[in-house]
Amino acid sequence: MDETRVQVDTSAGVQTIAINRPHVMNALDERTYHALAESFRHAEHDDSVRCLVLTSTGEHFCAGWDLSPDDDSESEADTAEASGYDAFLEALEACSKPLVAGVRGVAVGIGFTLLGHVDIVVLAESARMRAPFAALGLCPEAGSSVTLPRLLGDQLTADLMFTGRWLGAREAVQAGLGTRVVPDDELAEAVGDLARTIAGQPTTSLTVTKALLTEDLRERAVKARKVEDEHFRRLLRSPEHQRAIQAWQARSK
Repeated sequence: MDETRVQVDTSAGVQTIAINRPHVMNALDERTYHALAESFRHAEHDDSVRCLVLTSTGEHFCAGWDLSPDDDSESEADTAEASGYDAFLEALEACSKPLVAGVRGVAVGIGFTLLGHVDIVVLAESARMRAPFAALGLCPEAGSSVTLPRLLGDQLTADLMFTGRWLGAREAVQAGLGTRVVPDDELAEAVGDLARTIAGQPTTSLTVTKALLTEDLRERAVKARKVEDEHFRRLLRSPEHQRAIQAWQARSK
């Protein structure tokens, strides 16, 4: 596992997986996707782990795909065609143990849509989410065409997907994405306390309960992701997407 991109700590039955690329707002490149996938697979087969926490270092949860490639990472188009994204989503979909996320700062693109696979989300006051796919000439991914309507409702999901506007922490909790909002400096403690409480329960009852709660949604989300991926890869080559990326690169100079 690439420990420079993902930090893993296991204590008292809780495995904490932290995205560790704060210099790019924890945007995900190919190696980070693989590191996350490996972390989830390892936790799945570790009997000492009874609850997982997904979080990040720095001020932001995840800024989505890495659109600023360097020598060690790929562009958005390259990453979408490679295996890291698929490996991560497959590991996330297969996670049979309770998964808690602690989110602060921005959660954009995959940083937002992956939350549809999380069992309990705790949001810091600074948390704000965005799905900018339409503006980039793209479409939803990560099964979010199924998971987000279930959490947020059809109309709010359509609003967010069509406009790309920001969803704040309190609006998210009111809509059903997240259980509570806490001050930023209390996020780690709140998530840790919750995860340790969950990990204190019998392992079998936790996995059976999660299976009962998520089995139907998981099957529909996996099917939806396969359809989304076909459209996403096609749209990556569209003129609209190329113009959007060129405009973004020009603004970033």
